[in-house]
Amino acid sequence: MLDEKQKQEIIGKLNQRFTRNGNPLKCPMCGDHQFTLTDAYLNHTLQNDLTSFSLGGQSIPTIGIVCTNCGFLSQHVLGIIGSLPNQGGGNE
Repeated sequence: MLDEKQKQEIIGKLNQRFTRNGNPLKCPMCGDHQFTLTDAYLNHTLQNDLTSFSLGGQSIPTIGIVCTNCGFLSQHVLGIIGSLPNQGGGNE
C-alpha cells in the first residue's frame, strides 16, 4: 500500500508534468478535474508469446489515477514520471 507521502510525491510529479505541457489534468470521459490514486502500484508483465503466460521477467510498473466523478481509470508509467520506487539497486 502506498502511504500518503508517496501518493503526494506522485501527484506532485504528475501535476508538474501536465502543467509544464500546458494541459491540466482532466478526465477524458467527463471533463472533471478531481482524481485519486490507486492504493498500490500496477505491474504489467511483458510476454514474449500470446499462447502462454510466464511470471517474472521484465515488466512495466504503473500507477492508476481514478476520476472521482465517473470512475475512469488511467495508468501512468512510473519510470516516465520519475517515480520508480528505489529497489535497493542504487537506481531510481
